[in-house]
Amino acid sequence: MTSIRFAYQILVCIVVLSRITCVVSEPYGKALGGHYGIHEEKEHIHSTERPCAVCPRQGVCVPHVQCPAHVRPGSHNPQCHLDGTRIGVCCFTGRSHAAESDRKFRSSVNVEDVKAAHNQSRLKLQHWLQRAEELQKEPYAVINTTAPSYGHHLSLVTYDKRAQKLGRGALLNLFAAQELKSRQALSGDELALGFTDHTDGPFCPPVPSCPEVPSKYRSVDGNCNNQAKPSWGAVNTGYRRMLPPSYSDGIWAIRISELGLPLPSARAVSSALILDGSHPSRTHNLLFMQFGQFIAHDISTAVVFTLGNGHPISCCDRNGEDVLPLERQHWACAPIILDEGDQFYGQFNQKCINFVRAQLAPDFDCSVGYATQMNGASHYLDMSHLYGNSPEKMAKLRAAGGLLAVFNDYGRELPPLTRRKECLNVHDGAACFESGDNHGNQVISLTVLHTIWTREHNRIARALSELNPGWDEDTVFMETRRIVLAEYQHIIYNEWLPLLLGPKTMQVFGLTPSPGYALTYDPTVDPSLAVEFAAAAMRFGHSIVDSQLTALSPQHKGIYESISLPEVMFQPSRLRIKPFLDRLLLGLMWQPMQSVDPFVTEALSRYMFHGGNPYGLDLAAINIQRGRDFGLQSYNEYRRLVGLEPITDFHQFAPSAAQRLSAVYASPEDIDLWVGGLLEEPVEGGIIGTTFANIIADQFTELKRGDRYYYEYGSDVNPGAFTPSQLSEIKKVTLARIVCDNRDGIEMSTSSPNAFLRSLPGNDPVQCDSPLIPAMDLTLFKE
Repeated sequence: MTSIRFAYQILVCIVVLSRITCVVSEPYGKALGGHYGIHEEKEHIHSTERPCAVCPRQGVCVPHVQCPAHVRPGSHNPQCHLDGTRIGVCCFTGRSHAAESDRKFRSSVNVEDVKAAHNQSRLKLQHWLQRAEELQKEPYAVINTTAPSYGHHLSLVTYDKRAQKLGRGALLNLFAAQELKSRQALSGDELALGFTDHTDGPFCPPVPSCPEVPSKYRSVDGNCNNQAKPSWGAVNTGYRRMLPPSYSDGIWAIRISELGLPLPSARAVSSALILDGSHPSRTHNLLFMQFGQFIAHDISTAVVFTLGNGHPISCCDRNGEDVLPLERQHWACAPIILDEGDQFYGQFNQKCINFVRAQLAPDFDCSVGYATQMNGASHYLDMSHLYGNSPEKMAKLRAAGGLLAVFNDYGRELPPLTRRKECLNVHDGAACFESGDNHGNQVISLTVLHTIWTREHNRIARALSELNPGWDEDTVFMETRRIVLAEYQHIIYNEWLPLLLGPKTMQVFGLTPSPGYALTYDPTVDPSLAVEFAAAAMRFGHSIVDSQLTALSPQHKGIYESISLPEVMFQPSRLRIKPFLDRLLLGLMWQPMQSVDPFVTEALSRYMFHGGNPYGLDLAAINIQRGRDFGLQSYNEYRRLVGLEPITDFHQFAPSAAQRLSAVYASPEDIDLWVGGLLEEPVEGGIIGTTFANIIADQFTELKRGDRYYYEYGSDVNPGAFTPSQLSEIKKVTLARIVCDNRDGIEMSTSSPNAFLRSLPGNDPVQCDSPLIPAMDLTLFKE
């Protein structure tokens, strides 16, 4: 028996060692995609080891992007098989930026240093606020309401008074970190890897108070989704990071070049690389684009600093003809400098595009650290742009009977009118609409989606009231909201994401809806949005916008009108024309979106929010500058993160792209993430490249795994779970059904079954009552 036991022990040792060493004897699996213009694409290989069948040391096999530590120097994360062809890494540290080798003893910061840092922080904040108060009196420090930058301000402004208090607290902790670093009490590594949780800052945000018994309904502000971490995903909390930030001081100063010089102006990069061009998609329509913006507004709103009285900050002098001198600038200014020879803006004597840095959020562990930008929306897929993200806002948007408030325009329900003067057409009879996030008027096609979903809520609420006459209006409202959010989430994961990412990426990240209840909830997963997603990857959508919106009219047998996009930004009054909503819906489903590539229409790169001016803003330049403001690392660092080889030479791109890149960037290591991501070829079956696909897939994985109210979870997870039969009905719903049920029906009677794809063979329009567009049976929601 002893010899048998000994032989068995040897066999076990051999098996275990083989799993640990994983010596190469077979080809590597495939990375998640290819690259636009790159001559050769390789998966990023960290070692010569063969992918493990089972990870050693109780490691978990995950896609590269889900294990940031694998890019740390000295890390050892063997590769492993995710499925038959895809390769991941064995992860031992979860989402931590630190590798196992980084986990060493950390000494406490000297008490006297902490006291001094707190005192200096308070003095500095007092000085900054005093400076901002003085600027309120200076006309040059406030944006003119007729300037294009005022429209941009309207897209980012928050009316939530809590944000300002939290933002000031975040600055206190930021200043304390700067002081401690200057005293060498904190190292750069401690800051980058988040090893500052042992150092309390001068400001600690209050922890949300949650009911002992979780509510059946998700909160309006995102609080208390996770009982152990009640602030995760809540409004006015910070974005998380896939990689530590790239700030030139490690804390908040904007990134510089790999060579130690300032990065090229964001406008110089935009004008050289992000050109105007038309490359229509062969398959996807403009409704796909517009729904993407609708999702983005729901889960992410960058909040910018304002003057103390809420007025927008100007960083440019004489309406953009010069940059304000530093001594006259607000401390949140980071203006985009224009070259004197700028081919477009130069003809209007413009030398400056206004840019204000994003508001910051404090960490709920009360620690000091690098800048964390604030999300003005709740991070969850909860339609905060329809229902609001505070109890006060939701109450304002409600009407009697459990309905959402509407503007009854001669029998047609439109979103309620707002008293804020945010629309450019303010004459008598002009419409300007209210929304949950105050941004529903940004472009009229977005306002159309707000209209459709407002009507969907009211359609279901009326049906539930009839089915359940004993319900009070609060129950009707919250039950309707629960169903509408489930419809919305199902459309995202069942229809929109597969067309964006392709089936293989959906499979690898576990994003495809389940046949029944999903079993993927993980209370340790933070669903908060990543800065990389919000400030770069999800902004792929700016590339697919068309310069024109087409309104189709069956009665007029074709195109009724083609509208220049800038003419319907903050100008939604066309919705009052009775047939317009139907015509625009038909146009959005018929008109192809643009392909994902480094081309952005001039409507966004030259004329955005132009109002009555002959020029507008450059959204591409603003995207690049926002990425730097958020501290995004360079494009190459994210290639490494997702398992791709970095670009070492501009000539790895196609000649035309290489020439333009080398004309503005000093090194391939300087390329901005948003720029590099747009240069990639799409992944198989999807429309975006490998890097963006990984970032976006990872984010929607976290939004699913970290949201206990996600529609597919059963009662063991979700306090407001649907019954199996109710969930089955919800999973019948498509966007085509939502459109059909809430159109005006004046000129629209058909829809393609897949509303995100063009009307091609196999997706031909059918009548709205066709079984190819199934409807949910609401009688199953009778109590």
